[in-house]
Amino acid sequence: MPIGASVDVYGAKAVLTELNKIDRTQKFKAIAKMKAAGGPLVAAGQQQYPSQAPTENWSEKGRLGYSKKKADSGVQLQIGGRSKGEAYAIATLIQKNPGAAMFDIAGFANGKYAKGPSGDAFISKLESDFGKAQRGLWRNIKTIREIGNKAILEALNEVAAEFNRKVGS
Repeated sequence: MPIGASVDVYGAKAVLTELNKIDRTQKFKAIAKMKAAGGPLVAAGQQQYPSQAPTENWSEKGRLGYSKKKADSGVQLQIGGRSKGEAYAIATLIQKNPGAAMFDIAGFANGKYAKGPSGDAFISKLESDFGKAQRGLWRNIKTIREIGNKAILEALNEVAAEFNRKVGS
């Protein structure tokens, strides 16, 4: 399951919905513009992952293997999301690599819920070396949100202005 952090914006969903009704091509251009503006978000998320495997016995192979390259490529910006009342997650930073996601949230369920002593030892090692769970994307959430608010909202304002020009003409 991907993990991530969101920037909630009010009114953004309505702009994208109306833009989709009028001109689908412009909607996809708007989404591309917002994704491009989110480059600094992705870079900030990628900085949170260690360059070496978090434990010496953690292989790079397999579905849950860990490598910095895979962890970095797993950090992705998703435009759109679920509504929460009036708020709409316009941009969500997610980690799609299972090994990096495991590094991030292992032991998050209030401590030791691993199956057996080796799982407990794994979680203890991660906690002693990297701190409590949410070691990845969420570790720097304040900075990520600040970057997201600035970059994504600027792109969204450009899209809204373009939408208003098209509707007004």
